[in-house]
Amino acid sequence: MKRKAILLLAFLFLFIIIDRGIGWSINKGLSKYYGLDLHSEILFIGHSQLMLAIDKKLIEDSLNCKVSKYCREGVDVVDRYQMIKQYLSSSYSDSLKVIVYGVDQFIFKNSGLSENSYMNFYPYIDELNIDSFIRKKASTTDYWEHKLICSTRYSDALLNNSLRGWFCNWDNYKIGILDTITLRKQIIEKQERTIEFDEGLIRVFEKTLNYIKSKNIKIILVQTPIAKMLNDYEPGLYQKIQNYFKEKANSSPLIEYWDMNPNISDKYDLFFDPIHLNPKGQQLTTESFIHLYKDHDFSHRPSIQ
Repeated sequence: MKRKAILLLAFLFLFIIIDRGIGWSINKGLSKYYGLDLHSEILFIGHSQLMLAIDKKLIEDSLNCKVSKYCREGVDVVDRYQMIKQYLSSSYSDSLKVIVYGVDQFIFKNSGLSENSYMNFYPYIDELNIDSFIRKKASTTDYWEHKLICSTRYSDALLNNSLRGWFCNWDNYKIGILDTITLRKQIIEKQERTIEFDEGLIRVFEKTLNYIKSKNIKIILVQTPIAKMLNDYEPGLYQKIQNYFKEKANSSPLIEYWDMNPNISDKYDLFFDPIHLNPKGQQLTTESFIHLYKDHDFSHRPSIQ
């Protein structure tokens, strides 16, 4: 009986060591991929649209600065608020001058993005603010399963991103060209997503802007290109949300709004699908971003307004 107890304890000890080692290795790769282990000048925050629109390496080489691209599939404004708090609460944020926040006309639509996107944060459940965020979203059983067993925290997408981080691979693999015939048919049949203005999401977005401003950091609200047919789908509401972003930019010298649709959104060969750019589109958008960035003075943190 005593021998069985000793063997059981030894097994549990070995399991914990291996499990924690797996977790450390995967998290290290994720930190490299998202740039959470960098003293960056620029932090990109958004979902897959911004992820595929911006070439991190090209920006770093052209602007001679470190860049963190913390973009995750399916994250809404609530998730992004947590992502920003996560980076700004780390010791790596001391050099941060600019947060580039991806926006689009669907940002305040309270559907379409995954309601389970909090699961993407399981790798960081040991961090205080992320732990609190997950505890509010997850069931008690799921929370403790992921809290206690590291190897349960990772989806296939997160494992892939970790491997890409270890190999320093940020390439856009969305190779292909938008099917405009199908898109036009979906628009005619009203099957495409619509623009909404959910008051709860707007409040979280504005809370996020105020939080960043309180940290004395510049904010660039960037609209990366979306296929023009989709932009033209609801012209009145589209203009309304454009005006909203412009008003936010005019409300503070710490906020700017850059619309990168002109000269790109009607070139459908640059898109993989209506909201994601292919590698050629990514390169052109990144070059436009670099040109705009060089035209502004981001050499120091501005005064708190």
